[in-house]
Amino acid sequence: MTFPVRTVHHSRAQRGALTLLLALVLTLCAACSGEPGTSTSDGLIGRKIGIPNGTLIDGGTLASFGEVAGERRILLNFWASWCVPCREEIPLLAAYAAEPTSGAVVIGVLYRDEAALGQTAAATLGATWPTLADADGAIAAQVPVNAAPLTLLLNSEGRSEEHTSELQSHVRISYAVFCLKKK
Repeated sequence: MTFPVRTVHHSRAQRGALTLLLALVLTLCAACSGEPGTSTSDGLIGRKIGIPNGTLIDGGTLASFGEVAGERRILLNFWASWCVPCREEIPLLAAYAAEPTSGAVVIGVLYRDEAALGQTAAATLGATWPTLADADGAIAAQVPVNAAPLTLLLNSEGRSEEHTSELQSHVRISYAVFCLKKK
């Protein structure tokens, strides 16, 4: 007995949409998977990150994460003006930060860069959140940061709950924060 074989032809746009949908589903699954408090890399989860020198790149100061975040979570983003991937993900963080219902507050850390260059890049790229100057590397040394960009999701006390070296989309940021909030 033979069964008829039906060939389905999809347009390039349909294949692209299916690929995008599959990527979104896989990203959402990855964002919501895993056990709370576990890390596949370096034991960073659960580590408390402090602000030893709270100087902002605009000359202001920040004494604690709670000063900005209150009880909300914090997306702590290590970036630099010279870092191409950083420059690509800042608009994603800006879109996330602009959402009134976002589950976390964005705070930047200027990594191995001059405050003036960081301030110019922040203004150009739309980074309107507070950005700490880490000229002496005291904040980055707590993680440790090997390369920028690096983003940590911290609880309101500054304890690390998750981290990623690549923010692929605004949707992934939102769902990662949402999934971790439920854990």
